[in-house]
Amino acid sequence: MKLPPIALAVAMAPSLTLAAQTSEPYQAPPLVVTRGTPLQQPAPASVAVITREQIETSAASNLVEVLRTQAGLQIRDTLGDGNRVAISLRGFGENAANNTLVLVDGRRLNNPSQQAADLNSVPLGNIQRIEVIRGAGTVLYGDQAVGGVINIITRTPRENEAYVETSRGSHDLEAYRGHAYRQLGAGFSLYANGEARHADGYRDNNNASYSNAFARLRHDHDGGWLLAEYQTIDDELRLPGALTEAQQRTDRKASFKPRDFSDSKTQVNRFAARQTLAENWAADFDYSYRDSDAKGFLSGAFTQGTRVETFSPRLTAHWDSALGRSEWLLGHDHISSDYELASAFGTTRFRQTMRDWYSQLSQPLSQDLTLTLGYRASEVEDRNQGLGLRHTDHEDSSSLGLSWQASTQTRLFLKREDVLRFANVDDNGFTAPGTTFLKPQTGVSWEGGIEWQDAIQRYQLSLYRLDLHDEIAFDSAAPGPFGPGANVNLDDTRRDGLLLEGRRQLSERLSLNGQYSFTDASYRGGNFKGNDVPWVARHTASLSLSYLLLPGLSSYLEANYTGPRYLSSDDAHTLPRTGGYSLFNAGLSYDYRQFSSRLRLNNLTGKRYNSFAGQSDFVAGNKALYSAPEEEIQLSVGYRF
Repeated sequence: MKLPPIALAVAMAPSLTLAAQTSEPYQAPPLVVTRGTPLQQPAPASVAVITREQIETSAASNLVEVLRTQAGLQIRDTLGDGNRVAISLRGFGENAANNTLVLVDGRRLNNPSQQAADLNSVPLGNIQRIEVIRGAGTVLYGDQAVGGVINIITRTPRENEAYVETSRGSHDLEAYRGHAYRQLGAGFSLYANGEARHADGYRDNNNASYSNAFARLRHDHDGGWLLAEYQTIDDELRLPGALTEAQQRTDRKASFKPRDFSDSKTQVNRFAARQTLAENWAADFDYSYRDSDAKGFLSGAFTQGTRVETFSPRLTAHWDSALGRSEWLLGHDHISSDYELASAFGTTRFRQTMRDWYSQLSQPLSQDLTLTLGYRASEVEDRNQGLGLRHTDHEDSSSLGLSWQASTQTRLFLKREDVLRFANVDDNGFTAPGTTFLKPQTGVSWEGGIEWQDAIQRYQLSLYRLDLHDEIAFDSAAPGPFGPGANVNLDDTRRDGLLLEGRRQLSERLSLNGQYSFTDASYRGGNFKGNDVPWVARHTASLSLSYLLLPGLSSYLEANYTGPRYLSSDDAHTLPRTGGYSLFNAGLSYDYRQFSSRLRLNNLTGKRYNSFAGQSDFVAGNKALYSAPEEEIQLSVGYRF
């Protein structure tokens, strides 16, 4: 979504998020069959699970590298250096950050503004698995789960241990990581981890420094557990800015924004508990408070403050019959967000409160057929404290799904679900004259698919249709507060797509993964009727091979293709599509006793491409280009005590 300078500062500021390091605590129920979650029945959905083994085999150095190979997922790198990215599922462009929900252990990382969730704040070494839930997740997860959900599940050592690691890489990258776990007795345990890294970046004025520290005290007792967590994050980033075509031809690493930067500090407290109430009943409680402050310079100096308080109690039950296991969930989400932005353009003070009740029932109709029913009642209250305005919206969402285990190897699913997204502070802060608050974005998602798997292979084909009403997006032709361009509720929009993916163990040492995605995202009405949504590629594909060279030594090779797409903000298609490109990456991972090492090489061919490109009325040539790095290398070495 195109933003004015004041809102652009919000979007470019660091994503002030929490990356809690927990594995056992209650998670918002993932839509896959996993142990230790409140709902264990498979709900109908197109789901990919990235395991710890796959992460280690890829030798990836950050979470973004792991996610790039997933079907239906496109990365929107708005700064060009990988430090600030938005994930797009189901064909969203500039509004991708607010239509894909990112969770860590079931807790939200999304913000009440245009800021995307900060994926770099989740240390890769602490991830047990990643569940990519493609498609509507409104009933279970609420606001912003329109295109899908990324649920990151973290891990905890099972025995006393300590681990330290150091990394060196391109652009003077230097990083240190470590964690320690200790059982204290009487059911108590203590876990702590930390990370510090610095890099000069591929371009000028592209330095990035990051550090975080986390601690968790947990107590396990008969029938449950409780925990307390604390995390602090310090994130400092220089912003290189966009280049024109002429500037990029002269020096693709140059920056003409020597003053631009964004620094943030975040502190998070969390308390959670689970207790078995009876043989078939359990209760969960989750409370967190995030306090974030940022300052920087982007079209002028700015300061920013974000306070997010979340309270989520849940009740679960299960019972068995001759047909199988039935499960029921009842939950409540109360999320309060306070936001303030001060710049040369003025001060914005905003408060948003969401109050939701939701429930889901999973009921076997036969030994092979399961019905899933869900419902959520949502309420949001917006307060523009600077203008003294107040507004409330109410929406209901429902879901209906069927999962049929046709045979031991074959599963088919069909799902219909209402989707919902409420407008945030940036959306309501740049509207057309006469519009103070935008309408909620609603719609219906249909998806179906078939999955076949046995001991050595897995294949999945899925189709979807997403119809949206009042989609919240930027319309460059609409009258705005400073001229043409404003955030609006669009006429009806539609997204159709196909996902095809497979995994096969070719031999005891060699495995193959592949995916292809087709995405048809277009405007069905309004000023740009019939045009494609900018910065969404119709075709993406990836292929990866992993091979066990020797015991403990694994190799990895991947190829990623992104098809042509229109420049971001070019709704009218005044410029031609930017060309597609293919990238090749490789990795080596080696483990020997307590030692471990990873070598990752990205962009092996040195392909010159733009990680992000947009149409801009403020840049000569009408193109704003963000150069992506050429060849990159990173080596990490660790030792486990």
